[in-house]
Amino acid sequence: MAVYQSTGAWTDTAQVGPMTEGAAGIAVIVLAILALASISPGVLTPIAAIVIGVGLLIEAANTGIEYSRVSARGVQGGAVQTAQLGADVSVELIAGVAGIVLGVLALIGAATDMHLLPAALIVFGGAMLLAGFSATSISTVSGIEAAPGGMIAVQSELAPARGLQVLAGISAIVLGILAFVLTAGATLLMVGFLVVGAALLATSANFTQSFMRMLAR
Repeated sequence: MAVYQSTGAWTDTAQVGPMTEGAAGIAVIVLAILALASISPGVLTPIAAIVIGVGLLIEAANTGIEYSRVSARGVQGGAVQTAQLGADVSVELIAGVAGIVLGVLALIGAATDMHLLPAALIVFGGAMLLAGFSATSISTVSGIEAAPGGMIAVQSELAPARGLQVLAGISAIVLGILAFVLTAGATLLMVGFLVVGAALLATSANFTQSFMRMLAR
């Protein structure tokens, strides 16, 4: 997840396509709720794991694309541009691929679901935890002149999303471990996927920016 920063008179926000991690988050929430309602949980839960993996891949791709776009604009347009690529892109790529593989294996019955899917949940939680601590930071500023001896402050707009991602990651790890050892592991597993899906929705660029603008009004 990229953390977009702004200051001064001009701000460039993220532009992502309609197939965002937020759409994956909504799909996971629906699948987890249906599975909790005992509607084909053996099929819907592995599908939810696959969708989460795809969502993480989309999130990593969006972050990388936005980083490259802002960097190119800073060079071509002469804008003051500061960008720091974090480890979230590689972490989400690895976790996304691992989640898709584990979900597919669980779907085709290659092993017991209660071994593969809790492992997938722990992988997702670890990825969100690490990505929250090392998110890519992008700041683009243009048309600002600082007074002599003055200081320009850069304020993060989406910093709360990082904290939410960390909390969701910790929750997913705990629920994944409990799903391994407790008899009610299936229910805990679906709750964990529900948490991850909500986190994907909340940390998507479009959703978070709209929510923060609503709070600022």
